[in-house]
Amino acid sequence: MNIIKHKKTIILFIGFLLVILPISPIYNQPVIIEKPDLLLCLIFGWIILDPKNSSISILILLSFFADILWYRPLGLWPLLILLGSLSIKLILTKISVDSFFLKVIYFILFLITIDTFIFITSLIGLTEELDFNIWFTRFIFTILSFPLIVYLLEILLFKDKKKSNSKFL
Repeated sequence: MNIIKHKKTIILFIGFLLVILPISPIYNQPVIIEKPDLLLCLIFGWIILDPKNSSISILILLSFFADILWYRPLGLWPLLILLGSLSIKLILTKISVDSFFLKVIYFILFLITIDTFIFITSLIGLTEELDFNIWFTRFIFTILSFPLIVYLLEILLFKDKKKSNSKFL
């Protein structure tokens, strides 16, 4: 089975599923628990695990698709994903990220940076701010789900990249 050749298509399909599943009417009762941002975990995990082959166009397409379906400000998340992914790729040319703990630390910093930009833009744009408790719950659940997403990506798609992704240029 040659799954490794079709990584981009598989990531795109998983990304579309992660965008559609949170808004699909699966339950007959409303869900009170805030869901983690699994799409952001997938995007960051892909950039960290395979920085050379992670496609910027697929990342922007997925985040723009999420903007449309999740009623987020159009273009803000794709812009932040673009800036974040380019800065992460630049960092990975200088630093090797072999430690799993270091990957989680980078993800937390990435998530804090994106959420800070979203908060600043909501202040400037006079849009409705998210309740702190809802934001904090989503933040914690997203951080807790990131190691699982990265572990699954490492096992299923990036077996050959487990050794090292440093100096990918």
